[in-house]
Amino acid sequence: MQDSNPMHPKARTLGMLVEQVGDETIVYDRERQVAHALNRSAGIVWQYSDGSRSVPELAAALGKALRIPPNDSLVEYALDELASAHLLENNRVTRRGALRRITYGASVAVALPAVLSIVAPTPAMAASGIVSPTPTSR
Repeated sequence: MQDSNPMHPKARTLGMLVEQVGDETIVYDRERQVAHALNRSAGIVWQYSDGSRSVPELAAALGKALRIPPNDSLVEYALDELASAHLLENNRVTRRGALRRITYGASVAVALPAVLSIVAPTPAMAASGIVSPTPTSR
């Protein structure tokens, strides 16, 4: 079964709200109440991770979308970031030194995948209206 094959990653989609904002993909995980901002590279890898594509196939798709040579290490790095954010069904994907193997150049600097995660406030926290402590005057 491909869903359990770490070499054919599968993005978690159940319970996710997804919105495209410019080049970024915003993914809200309802279960964990965490919002993730995926840059263009990470978003492409996540969107193409359907359980049927291998890392080289994902690298080809990423390369085509970004107009750069396919780079397995970039995809492996993206998968590691996505797995760390619990955005993959098969979180057994590991970096395996992907960042060390990436050859830095202009195309890699632009394409380096990034996932920024923010915990959403609970309804009680949001209703409190307290943003930060009030400064004291002397």
